[in-house]
Amino acid sequence: MSTELWIGLAVCALALVLGLLAVLAPGFLNGTRRLRAPGQTRADALRLLGDRAANVTDAAMQRRGLSFVTIDDLELAGVRMRPGGYVVMLAVITTAVALVGAVVIASTGAAVFAWVAYLALVIAVPLSGRLVLGLLTRKRRARFADQLDDTLQLISSGLRAGHSLARAIDAVSREAESPTAEEFARIINENRLGMDLGEAIMRGARRMRSDDLAWTSQAVDIHREVGGNLSEVLDHVADTIRERNQIRRQVATLSSEGRTSANVLMALPVGIALVLSVVSPHYLSVFVTTPIGWVLIAVSVVLFVIGAIWMRSITKIRF
Repeated sequence: MSTELWIGLAVCALALVLGLLAVLAPGFLNGTRRLRAPGQTRADALRLLGDRAANVTDAAMQRRGLSFVTIDDLELAGVRMRPGGYVVMLAVITTAVALVGAVVIASTGAAVFAWVAYLALVIAVPLSGRLVLGLLTRKRRARFADQLDDTLQLISSGLRAGHSLARAIDAVSREAESPTAEEFARIINENRLGMDLGEAIMRGARRMRSDDLAWTSQAVDIHREVGGNLSEVLDHVADTIRERNQIRRQVATLSSEGRTSANVLMALPVGIALVLSVVSPHYLSVFVTTPIGWVLIAVSVVLFVIGAIWMRSITKIRF
């Protein structure tokens, strides 16, 4: 590799690191020394730059009514960032990828197909931000579902000890693991602001897409109407949820081979195309230099999407 290429790659990498630090990493550079109140931390220059960029991005998104990512999306995914900061981070990563890719392709003299793949990659980077949030949200909801049976046992124990339901839920919000602690803290805060406790639990069930938590909300409402031993009811609900979780884990284990095969089959054509674009770019140049080549690419993309949907429907088991 030439010296110019190494310099370009170093500059791009430095820009990426500084950009991420500006948004995510506090304490990298110290700001101006001044008197501070006890406990007040010192703002650093890059942190202030990142906050300013996030504020400008938030304001621009609000003025234009854009909703690429919302605060609810970030909270569900467990990402402690503002929408503007997340968009700025994606912009920095996209810029770094674009610069590095342009330097590499220009220095190697790649074919037209490599430039097409490069443009597709640059477009895919910001779009992958939504996919990452969706993946994190699904994992967070899955952890919440796995913890719910133990959570109900903890609430039931608090009720048997003489605490009220709100007090037992507050104890869960302080003692449980994430994400259960955050979600039940939100439930108890909504109740303190005047919302009915059953409705707050149902809102949490809709937010986490948890049928099990919805059953808990219904059990609370029924207990208020007809009375009875709520701790015993919650014990029965927890036992049912525990059995459902065992079945869910067993189904996931049995279907893991099919999901792995589907992922390999989906990644194989993309990987082969990328390898050929580097090893033998002239072999793929016919696809972007002739009309029939573009037609074949369009047909391949359509079949690729159909196959992805088909394999996903086969490997996704509902019960």
